Amino acid sequence: MGHIPRVYVAAKLGPGPVALTGETASRLATVLRARPGDELRLFGGEGHEWQAVVRAAERGRVLAEVTGMARQEPPPEPVVEAWLPIIRAQRLEWAVEKCTEAGADIIRLAAMEFGQRGAEPSEAKLERLERIAIEASEQCERLYLPVIEPGGSLERLLGGFRGAVVAMEREGMGPAELAPLLPAQGRVAVVCGPEGGFSQRELDLLRRKGALFLRAGPNILRAETAAVAGVVLVRALAG
Repeated sequence: MGHIPRVYVAAKLGPGPVALTGETASRLATVLRARPGDELRLFGGEGHEWQAVVRAAERGRVLAEVTGMARQEPPPEPVVEAWLPIIRAQRLEWAVEKCTEAGADIIRLAAMEFGQRGAEPSEAKLERLERIAIEASEQCERLYLPVIEPGGSLERLLGGFRGAVVAMEREGMGPAELAPLLPAQGRVAVVCGPEGGFSQRELDLLRRKGALFLRAGPNILRAETAAVAGVVLVRALAG
C-alpha cells in the first residue's frame, strides 16, 4: 500500500489483536491490497487513534495487531450541531459528508415547511448517512464521529435545545459581527433552511429563541452549501 489506511472500528480498541470483517476487511484486502506487515491506523470514534500492523488478510477478514497509540484529543468545544433540512437524497448525503469534514459533532435532520414532504428518513437511510459520516471521518482524520439524528420539526428541535442558535440567512450579520457572540463552550446549533428558505412562522420561532442570523456571503446558496458554510464559520470562529 502506498499510504497508511485509516479505518474506523466499532469497538473499544487497545494494544493486542483485532479482527476486521465485512466491508472494511474487503476494502482493505481487495481495493487497498493489504498484506501482512502493512501498517494501519485504527480509531473507534472516541478520541483515540491507534497504530496497527496487518497480520493476515483475505477478502472477508483482516487480522491486525494494535501496537500503540498514535494520537489522542479531548472532545472539541463547543459542541456544534448541524440542523439540515430534508432535501433530495444525493444533496443531503453530500451535506452530511461535508458537514462531517467541517467539524459538526451532531447532525440532525429537520422537517421544515418548504422542505420535501413525506421524506422522513427510514432506518436504512439513516444507516447510509452514518456510513457516509464514517467514511468522511476516516478521510479527514477526525477522532470523534458525528452523531446522525432524525430531529423532527424545527419547532420541536428549538423547544428542546439549550444553547446558542445560528440560523443561515442572507440578511444576517457577517462573520466578524457573529464571532464575539458565540460561546466558547456548551452547544451551538447551525440551522439551515431548505431551497425555499425559512417560512415566516419558522423565522418567528427562531427570533423568539434568540437565534443569531448569519450570512455566508453575498450570493444565494443552496441548502447544502449554506449548511457546510455555517459549520465551517462557527467552528472556526468559536473554536
